[in-house]
Amino acid sequence: MDKIKTTQDTVTELSDKTAKNKSRSSVERRSMLDFRKYTKQIWLAGLGAFSRAEEEGNKLFDSLVKVGEELESKTADIADQTVERVSEKAKESVTETKDKVDKLIDHSVHHSLNRIGLVTLKDVQHLERLILQLHAKVDQLIAEQEKLQKEITKKTSMK
Repeated sequence: MDKIKTTQDTVTELSDKTAKNKSRSSVERRSMLDFRKYTKQIWLAGLGAFSRAEEEGNKLFDSLVKVGEELESKTADIADQTVERVSEKAKESVTETKDKVDKLIDHSVHHSLNRIGLVTLKDVQHLERLILQLHAKVDQLIAEQEKLQKEITKKTSMK
């Protein structure tokens, strides 16, 4: 009986091992199927992500180009305005410098001509103004003298 028990025990053990192996094999098969399923899902997710990135990438690229064009146009306007302002300032500066140089040259020439005894155009113009003022005073005095002369003549003829 002992042998029967041992044989039964052995069969039971084998049966248990077979069941466990089947169970393990079933779990392994299920695991393998799950692994394949997840692998395929990962692959499909990657393809989906690639497709979406391509679509969104094109949209994003187009959007970035549009923003760049707007920025470039604003920048060009600002640059044009800045160039205009700088040009105006440069013209003003050149004009001011030219005027200063002209005054310095005129002063130097006038001073040099006066040192050697020559008369400048400004001197002549000044003298011309003085002569015109004297002319006006002489004309005024002549008019006053004629008026006085007429009064004196009138008074003497009345007597």
